[in-house]
Amino acid sequence: MKYIRLTLLCLGLLFAKAGQSQIHYQPYSYEHYQRNMAQLYGDSITHTAVKPFVGSHIDPRHEIGARDSSRSWGYRKLFQEHLVEVVKDDHTFYLDFMPDFILGSERGTNSKSLWTNTRGAQAGLSINKKFSLYVSFYENQARYASFIDSTAQRIGNLPGQGFSKNLHSGKYDWMNATANLTYQVSDALNLSVAYDKLHIGEGYRSVLVSDNPYNFTHARVSGKVGRWQYNSIWAYMNDLRHPRVVDAQDPFSPRLGNGVKYGAFQYVDYLAGDKLSLGLFHSLIWAQNNQQVGGKANGGLGLNVKYRPLPQYIFYAQGYADEFSSNRMAFQLGGKTYDLFGLTNLNLTAEYNQAARDTYGHPNSRIDYTSNAEALAHPAGSNFKELLGIATYRWNRWELYGQSLYARYGAERSNLFYQELRFSYVMNPKYNLRWELGLIDRRHKNSVTDAYQQATIVTFGLRSSFRTFHREY
Repeated sequence: MKYIRLTLLCLGLLFAKAGQSQIHYQPYSYEHYQRNMAQLYGDSITHTAVKPFVGSHIDPRHEIGARDSSRSWGYRKLFQEHLVEVVKDDHTFYLDFMPDFILGSERGTNSKSLWTNTRGAQAGLSINKKFSLYVSFYENQARYASFIDSTAQRIGNLPGQGFSKNLHSGKYDWMNATANLTYQVSDALNLSVAYDKLHIGEGYRSVLVSDNPYNFTHARVSGKVGRWQYNSIWAYMNDLRHPRVVDAQDPFSPRLGNGVKYGAFQYVDYLAGDKLSLGLFHSLIWAQNNQQVGGKANGGLGLNVKYRPLPQYIFYAQGYADEFSSNRMAFQLGGKTYDLFGLTNLNLTAEYNQAARDTYGHPNSRIDYTSNAEALAHPAGSNFKELLGIATYRWNRWELYGQSLYARYGAERSNLFYQELRFSYVMNPKYNLRWELGLIDRRHKNSVTDAYQQATIVTFGLRSSFRTFHREY
C-alpha cells in the first residue's frame, strides 16, 4: 500500500502547476560544497549545518563558463551537459553514466599495485519547488592500499562504502547505492526519505553526526519558522557485530542477518543575529531485541556554533557530551574562508578535533554510537586529538586539492601524519567527470612499541561522481 501511495504522489506532482524553479538534491562532498561557499555564505547568514542540501538556494551542478549551443551533440555531452537532460519550466530530469577508473601504486612498508574499476549511474528528477528524487548506483571492484585493508578487516566492511566480497583477500567486489526523495510541503515543512549519508556541522569532520559511515536508511522532517530551523531525523541502521541468530545461547547457531539498531537525531538551529547561528543537538540510539545488560538507550547532547564576522570568513565550533559526570566529551574548533586574497575559488579550512576516552561508547555494545561498526561521528571514534588543514583552488577547468593532517589517538597513543595532493582537469562539472592525478604520503607510528609504517601512494584515472570517503585513519 505504501508503494501505491508513493506512486500516486509522484504522478500527481508530475501534473502540478508550473513553477518558476525546482528544488535539487546535492550529494554531500565537503570538497564539492567548498566550491559553492560564495553561494552558501555570500549574502547573509543562513541555516547550513545539516547536509546533504535539498533546495533551490544553490546550483547543485554548477557550470564552468557559458554553454555553447553551436557545439556538436558529442561535445556538449562530454563537456557541458548531462548524458540525458530535460529542462522544462515545471520540471527537470537528468541521467548520467559515472565511471571511476583508477590505476595506482603503493610503495613503502608494503608495496603493491592498486586499481579501481567502477561503473555507475545517477539520475535526478525535480518538479516545481515541491519534489526532488535522486538515485545513484555503483558496481565496484578494487584493490586498495594496505592501511585500508587492515581497517576493512577490523570493522568487517569497506570503510564508508559498504559490504564487499573477498574482504580478507584484499580484492574487493561490492556495490553501493544512494537514494533521496524529498517533498517540500512549505517552508515550514519538508519531508525526506533517504538511504544516504548525513553530516551536521560546518567542518570537514563532525563530532555530532558525520558522513563517515556508509549510507543508512533515515527519514527527515525539517522546516523553517522565522529565524528557527528544526530537523528531526529517524534512522534504521545495521549492526553487523551483533547478528541475529536462531539460538542466542549457541555461538554456532545459524545467522539470520545483521542486528538492527535505531537512531533519533534532533537538531534545532537559531539565527541569533546577522553573524551568528546557534544549534542544539540531541541523539538517542537503541537496538532491536536488546537483551544485553547495561542499558536500553544511549543518549547524547551537542552544540553547534557558526560565526561569520566578515562575509568571506566563517568560524565554527561543536561540542558533544555522552555523560557530563564522566568527562566523556568531544569538541571541534575551526575556520574557513573562500576567495582568499581576492583570488576567486581559492578556499582554505583549518580545523582541530578532540574526543576523550570512551566518548560515544556504552557498556552495552548494542547501543554504542556506530552504524555498521563504523563511528557515526569522527572516524577515529574516541580518545584522539587531530589537527588538519585543507586548501582547494579552481582555475577554469583545472582544480587543485591539498590536505595535511596530524592525529594522535588510541590507548597506545599512535601518531598519524597524512598528506594528500590531487590535481584534476574537470571535463564535465555536471557529473564531476575529470582526469585526476593523486599523491598520498601516510606515516603511522606507535609511540609505545615504535612500530612504524610508511606508504607513498600514486594514482591516476578518469573519475566521476560527487562521492568522497574519509581515509585519514
